[in-house]
Formats: sequence, structure tokens, C-alpha cells
Amino acid sequence: MRALMIALAIILFSIRANSQVITTADSIHRMLRIYEDNDFMNVRGKGTDESYTNGTRLDYFYQRQSAPRFIDKWLLPRTGKNAINTTHWSLMHIMITPEDIRTPKYQPNDYSYAAALILAHGLDSYDPQRKFSLQSELIMGVMGPLAFGEELQKWFHKVLGYTRPRGWDNQLPNAPLLNYNFTYEKMVWQPGPALEMIGGASGYAGTMLDGAAVHATLRAGHMNPYFGIPRGSGLQEKKFQVYAFLRPTVEYTLYNALLEGGLFSWRNSRFEINRSFKTATLNPWVSRIDYGVTLAFRRYILAYTQKTQSASLKGTRQHEVGNVSLYIRL
Repeated sequence: MRALMIALAIILFSIRANSQVITTADSIHRMLRIYEDNDFMNVRGKGTDESYTNGTRLDYFYQRQSAPRFIDKWLLPRTGKNAINTTHWSLMHIMITPEDIRTPKYQPNDYSYAAALILAHGLDSYDPQRKFSLQSELIMGVMGPLAFGEELQKWFHKVLGYTRPRGWDNQLPNAPLLNYNFTYEKMVWQPGPALEMIGGASGYAGTMLDGAAVHATLRAGHMNPYFGIPRGSGLQEKKFQVYAFLRPTVEYTLYNALLEGGLFSWRNSRFEINRSFKTATLNPWVSRIDYGVTLAFRRYILAYTQKTQSASLKGTRQHEVGNVSLYIRL
């Protein structure tokens, strides 16, 4: 029965559905991405409903014709005059829960209930000649009851006939979220058009997440270049693509509002009482490995990613999340 439900979930999410390793650097003018993270989608058939349990995101990518102004000019840098620059606006909802969602009691040795609703604005700037990229993003939003995590999870579980979550009264309180995220990537090995290895480093700062990460991305298959096709090269984009990818990451986290409580949370007396009993504290060093497959044909790109991460809180478990994403060129 569980295998049947997992298969059904994958089909449903494919219809409405990112791989973190798909570049939007190719010659697009407008693109829509529908993105769904869920820990119920598990290639081993052992779906869960805990930790980072769900992330739904809608992105609109476009290539602007005018020069950047104001914040875009100073905080969203470009790689140079030969860059392929793709701007995006995104809306995302995130939910985090403990392992046991049946009890209404506070669970000090596990993840707290948390939800966030965020608006993101960013720029992916790729240099196809020098084969590197700068990816920058501004995050604005809110966490806590104002993000409607309780209502969404209860509704979704009711539709599926799944366990009713009963502990949302203990969720982390309302707090504003403002963050700046930056990633640098560079081609480090490319023996041929069917194999690429890209290295990268990221940094995050703000009221949502503070930390840094390093990663490597290996892609193999029939695909377009990760950093795009240089203008005037005479090369043509592949209309059909199919490739596999692998992306190990090591991350250091100094602060995470969705795990520890956000700005001004200390004003909430219930949060302060619960925090005094908390035993599952932040684990600053985590490792993650993402792997999956991508299929692209003409206007559409469909990807499935499996993400396995070590425990974000001390004393808890490693966690797996599946992702299905659908890109549509407009």
C-alpha cells in the first residue's frame, strides 16, 4: 500500500512539479519552474513525514533587456559582458515537523514544528566562455503561524487520508525573514561534452540562515553545457537531453531560524519555556548528497532528485527528501 501511495505521489507531483543542478543558462527568454520537495517521495520506498518534510516553490525566470538598477545593480552581480543573465522571482513554502506527529506534546529531543513563506528575487549570471557563474538571491518572508503551515499540512493529510498532525500548537513563533544568498561555480573538469564536473561554494547571511557550503556537481549524459553555449560559437542547443547527476555538499551552519527560532522569538513566553527543555540542538556541520536524472525535450525539462542529508540537530536522524521539478519554456 505504501509503495502504491509513493507511486501516486510521484505521478501527481510530476504533473504539477527542481533539481538544484539544472542550469537556466541556455538561451531562454522566459521559463516557469514548478518545484516540489517531499520526504514521502523516497526511492527506497521508505517515505517519512519528519524534519524538513515539504517545500513547494514556484519560479519565474526571464532575461531582462534593460540594465539593472538599485538593489539589482549592487547585490546581484554579473559575470561580465559575455554573460547569460537570468533573473527570477520565486514564491516558496517550507514545512518542518518532528518524527512523531501524532502527539500534541512538545518534543524537546526532536525538530520543532516550523513553517515559512518566502518571496525570493535573484540573478543567475553564467559566463559560457570562461565557464563560471555567479548566483545571487534576496530572500524576504515570514515564519511561524503567519506562514499557514498547520492549515496546509492538516488539509493535505486529510485529502490523502494520512495521519493527522496534532503538535502544531508548539510551532516556532512568528518572525520576519530576510536573507542574502550567494553561490560561485566553476568548471573544474570536462573531458568531453558528455561529462562535466563543476565545483562551487555558497554563503548565506541574514535572519533566516547564516552559514557556508562547498559542493561538487558531476553530470553525465546527452546534455547542453552547464554554463551555456558561447555566442558566435556556431554550436546548437540540444532539443533532447537525458543525463544523470551527482552533487555532494558539505555545509557549516552558524544559525538557522527554522530550527532555532527567529528574530524576536524570545518575546514569546511559550517558546522560551520550550527552549529551556530543548535537547536537540543545532549540529553545525552537515553533509548532503543529491543525485537523480533529468529529461528534457523542446520546451519541457523534468527532473527527479533524491536528497540525503545528515542530521541537522544533534541526536536526530539523517533524512531523505525527494524532489520533482518541471520546467516549462514560455
